Amino acid sequence: MSKESNKNINTISIDTVQKIIDYIEDNILKIVTPSNIAGQFFLSVSTLNSLFKIVCNMTIMEYVRNRRLSLAGKELMISNIPIIDLAYKYGYETPEAFTKAFTRFHGFPPSFVRRTYPEIKVFNPLLIKFEIHGGWEEALNSDNALLTKQNSPEQEKNPLYCYDEITKYKGGISMENPRYEYHICLKDMQQKRDWEILLSIARKLNHEKIKFKVDGKTMIFAHGLEFKLEKICLTFKWNEEDIIKNFFNYDGNAKSTFTGFKFFDVTFEGMKIRCMFYKGSPDDDTDECLYRNAEPVYVDGQIIYVQKLEFYYENGDPNNEYYKLVEEWLKQK
Repeated sequence: MSKESNKNINTISIDTVQKIIDYIEDNILKIVTPSNIAGQFFLSVSTLNSLFKIVCNMTIMEYVRNRRLSLAGKELMISNIPIIDLAYKYGYETPEAFTKAFTRFHGFPPSFVRRTYPEIKVFNPLLIKFEIHGGWEEALNSDNALLTKQNSPEQEKNPLYCYDEITKYKGGISMENPRYEYHICLKDMQQKRDWEILLSIARKLNHEKIKFKVDGKTMIFAHGLEFKLEKICLTFKWNEEDIIKNFFNYDGNAKSTFTGFKFFDVTFEGMKIRCMFYKGSPDDDTDECLYRNAEPVYVDGQIIYVQKLEFYYENGDPNNEYYKLVEEWLKQK
């Protein structure tokens, strides 16, 4: 940055940035570029870009893009506007360009919104006082459980700090909760009873703050590749065996078949549940170990952590009856 740009920025109040943001909001559906904004505020384009970047930690066009795609997602959910019309309304020259940008921002294409009712990302207008508010909205699941990031120490120390690189590209969701690639809408599924049992146990475990992931053959089912479940396989933290026994009112002992693995079977709402416990190493009992090779699946407002199908494919038996099913599914991703 030049000395002249630094001098100009120092003579402009933070209030100017708020006025710039307000101007963008008033003209969000019009042609908004650094050049025409700079003209409105009698600034050079370089001074404008530097000022906005310093205060908001993003470029003007990043802000415009985030706001437009956030508004487009909301409108798509509450209206019947055709996607092609939505693309032109929010400044995209072709539906293909809009779909690509929408997918990068929300984590799924626009066609998913009305079909599976996923949770869209919301980027609110920034409001600058002594600190920056707005931006990524905290997402709540159906039980109002907080799903989004907590403020980092760096954010708390710097009142002008906005969105770091991880936050920006992860959509305001912490590393434990990356953007949701898989969305299941139960009204479109066949094995509704099995899904209801899986969701019921997931909600009760979440209510008790017991962490788990869907494992075994159930992980294939939980990714939307349906078949009649014989049992639901769940993996828990190694040292929480007694907690899980109490949860299921089980008074037996877990069986060990090899070092670092134990399990017991119970019945829940008429379904057999296999409770499994893996231990990566003698002193490894972290959440990271539990969620290793797992990813979140969004099922009717409930987030369920499921072992990755890629992990199954890389380590499974090619002669297994479900191997080809997974292989074909992964090819279509």
